[in-house]
Amino acid sequence: MTSLKDFHVDENKVWFTGGHWPEGVPKQIYEVEDVNIESLHEGLVRQADSLDLWDKDICIFALGPYLERTSMRTLMDYAKKFGTFLHDIGIRKGDVVAVDLPNSLNFVIAYMGCMYIGAIVAGVNPTYRPMELLHELTITEAKVFIMLDMFWRSIQKVLGRTKVEHVIATDVLDFVTAEPETFARLREAVPDQSGDVELTEEHKFKLYRMKKVIEETEPKEIEVDIDPWNDPACYLMTGGTTGLPKAAVLTHANLISDLHMIKPWVNLEPGIISIGSIPFFHSFGLTCVMNGGLSLGMPMLLFPRPPSDEDLCGAVNQIDAPKGIIYVGVEMLFKRLTDFVEKMGVEEFKKTYDFWQKLKYANQGAGPLHDYVRIPFEEIFCPIRSGYGLTETSPVVSIAPFWGPYKIGKLGLPLPGTDWAIFDSENFEAGPICDGTPERGNFGVEHTGEICIAGPQVMKGYIGGTEDNIKEWGGKRWLLTGDIGFMDEEGYCEIRDRKKSLIKVSGHSVYPKEVEELMGNHEMVDEAAVAGIPDEMTGEAVKAWVTLKKEYKADKDIDAETLKKWCQENMAKWKSPSYIEFVKRLPINLVGKVQRRVLQEKDLEKLEKGKKIKG
Repeated sequence: MTSLKDFHVDENKVWFTGGHWPEGVPKQIYEVEDVNIESLHEGLVRQADSLDLWDKDICIFALGPYLERTSMRTLMDYAKKFGTFLHDIGIRKGDVVAVDLPNSLNFVIAYMGCMYIGAIVAGVNPTYRPMELLHELTITEAKVFIMLDMFWRSIQKVLGRTKVEHVIATDVLDFVTAEPETFARLREAVPDQSGDVELTEEHKFKLYRMKKVIEETEPKEIEVDIDPWNDPACYLMTGGTTGLPKAAVLTHANLISDLHMIKPWVNLEPGIISIGSIPFFHSFGLTCVMNGGLSLGMPMLLFPRPPSDEDLCGAVNQIDAPKGIIYVGVEMLFKRLTDFVEKMGVEEFKKTYDFWQKLKYANQGAGPLHDYVRIPFEEIFCPIRSGYGLTETSPVVSIAPFWGPYKIGKLGLPLPGTDWAIFDSENFEAGPICDGTPERGNFGVEHTGEICIAGPQVMKGYIGGTEDNIKEWGGKRWLLTGDIGFMDEEGYCEIRDRKKSLIKVSGHSVYPKEVEELMGNHEMVDEAAVAGIPDEMTGEAVKAWVTLKKEYKADKDIDAETLKKWCQENMAKWKSPSYIEFVKRLPINLVGKVQRRVLQEKDLEKLEKGKKIKG
């Protein structure tokens, strides 16, 4: 029987003894107050009872200036009805329900309805194209697919090639209770999502409307025996280490453990409002906003897509937040907010909006936090700290302490109950290069290897048992993250790059992240993305795609050759980009990560076309 005490971490590790461990934060997960490893549904009900949350708002759904408020009682009533409906159509514990929805009350109802009956939620990225959707539905073997009406025409043929038996269509306004006049204005502002969904004889599945089934279903008491350590709660898509996306299997215990690791680090308590603009199909939004909100009694301010800064600040103006607000997101969101304030003028912003007074914590993830974003943000708002994690770790592994010295470019310290170490990226079996004990030593950049994680938040595995990145060492189960980095003398890790992003130039290892950081020091460069492209002489060559700050123009103020020369003067020749292309913007995904692979693939397509033309 697994216990949280199985995840004890040696308290001689340097992150505990180096003087940076936050005062009052337990070192072990089993020492954190009120941790109960149970099903997510049971945990939510217990917390709602003990904290008297039932009649308090838990979801505040923002549609432009309109805010739809939903109490915990109403949400759980909807969820229980939806879970009962799923049970009535034959869905049982372990069956998969794919949820292809934006952040909304609809998503939360679907999620908690599944948790009620022990079904597994497969979060679907709403930007997936048909073949990407087909891949996810195929590997998860989803029986139910929940979707927005408006996407029906583009995906109905794909669904016919899957094991989906039931399709549930919905509309983001399904659970909006606005007055008729306001509702009419909202309907005008939202794309028409009704009337598109109809079945033909060739379809093998049954079709329902989410709003109607909840209106017509009487909730039942359904008992489900959940083993939180072994029964999956979610399947979330991840790139894995290579190839097509894989589905990470996250158990109830994985998600609950991670939530309680985070809780004491930022002193989370009922009543703190969390901003939910990062997507719930991703583990960052799932844990840090939705699960955190539901399980800790923290109301969620939800947006169906990342809002404009004007809409975000306007929504915050309308809500009372006596306990404050926490904002979790990617660096781009915080940079954009700071730019909005500076353009408006700080004094004018503070007269118009009270966001700066209400915001208590900001936590950034999904990439590095640069000082050119952090410092101006903190001058206006509040402390912002970087977190690190992966889908496979539910996702949070570490957070930089909110008070005390900030280490630029470091990942922070591992959360209570989390262990990390640096292993040889080509030979895990040789044991750790650096494990955080003073006896082993080997701190610093010269002892670079693969960052590996052990803890109760580490996934059960991938669907189909395809993982090659979970291995045993020293009585612990380690996740090989694919991130290459090193540990310093106080236990902070620094990522040099992704293992699979490494560029080999004439035998030299080039880390794209390092080149991007160095190029960011040029006064005209706003952002850079670096990747390798094939080269007959050196194996690979370094290419940089660059955006300039808004006051500068490519070819007028600077050209590629001038920037290449600057690079050669400021970094080793083999690191310097052989090719530089100026672009208007870098491609990013919904979580805000720059998609280097998209840039690489476009170049490779051009190269192949060129070869065909020459041939």
